Amino acid sequence: MPDILHELIAALNSSLISQRYSPVVVRNYCTYASGFLDYLGQQGILISNVIDVHVEQYLRHAIAVFQKQRGRRPSARWHEVPRSGIHALLRLARGQWPPAIEPTCAADVARFVICDEYEIWLREERGLARSSVAALMWEARNFLAWQIDHGSGGLVGLSVVDVDRYMDLRAPKLARCSLKSVAERLRSLLRYLHMTGRVTTDLSGHVIAPTLYAYEGVPSVLDRGQIVAVLEREEGRDIGGAAGPCDPATPCNIWATVWRNPQSAD
Repeated sequence: MPDILHELIAALNSSLISQRYSPVVVRNYCTYASGFLDYLGQQGILISNVIDVHVEQYLRHAIAVFQKQRGRRPSARWHEVPRSGIHALLRLARGQWPPAIEPTCAADVARFVICDEYEIWLREERGLARSSVAALMWEARNFLAWQIDHGSGGLVGLSVVDVDRYMDLRAPKLARCSLKSVAERLRSLLRYLHMTGRVTTDLSGHVIAPTLYAYEGVPSVLDRGQIVAVLEREEGRDIGGAAGPCDPATPCNIWATVWRNPQSAD
């Protein structure tokens, strides 16, 4: 490996350490990044010319090498660590990765402008943490891209119907807590769009989020039969019926106690 590439790996190592990555992660990222640089050298590809396809080609190559050396394929998620290490290397070498998507139409240009300004507002005006900004920006990009393809009249014609359709699209595969997070991120974007005059009405109040209840995660450890048994026993208790003998340490009886007296879980 040429000296300049050794220097790049050393710089990656220092960067990861400064970001407080664990020693194991730093070692793994640098190992896979070095392997990727060797692969680029064999293929005659400059790091400045790397595109997503090259990363995917290398990962397929690495999987083939893994299988040849160990006689089996790696696990289904094995590629996640090599890909993360390569992306960290490319961000360091290129300044940005993945590369910015080039707009293909006027709607794309408008969407990119909104996203750029929204990100600045989140960071500088609201002072949010990087992870929060990343989550809000993902939702903003996803919603605006969807609006271009499925909306009725662009942002100027944005309506409650459009917002409801988007939430219906996002809802089926999400748990209640995740759907609540989606609603909060969408509200933030809608408030910003109204504040900057891109939509005439503040639609954020029309985004309905599910209510989260204390201990709502507890019943998930019970099967349907146990939940029915708890409710039937409590119903019998309410009308003076005998609850019957029970072991207070079983999950269903623990939940029954919490259900009757939430403070008992403290």
